Amino acid sequence: MDKYFLALLGEAGATGLAKGIYIIRKEERFRIAYENELSHWEYFKKFKRSLLEKPVYYTLFVVGILVGIMGMAVIRRVVNKVESQALDFYYKNFDISGEIAKIVEDEKHHFIK
Repeated sequence: MDKYFLALLGEAGATGLAKGIYIIRKEERFRIAYENELSHWEYFKKFKRSLLEKPVYYTLFVVGILVGIMGMAVIRRVVNKVESQALDFYYKNFDISGEIAKIVEDEKHHFIK
């Protein structure tokens, strides 16, 4: 599958997840994560578009709300798993330079300790 297509859908989903969590947990770090993920999604829209973007976004938005309701332990587990998989994807499929390097750096800051 096309790496730009997968990145587009991944960032659409990450944006939905971050927004859902932010709606429940009004913390600065979740607002920043949402804004970062939205900018990453916008970046990949320059290369690819898909009818699946919105369904993926809204599905993960609902999941984000549910995860947010379950508390910090669940949020931490889900966010850290998603971010580690995103980093693996970028390292395996892209040259880490330019805008991709900025995206990777943003993803590293989304981990929850």
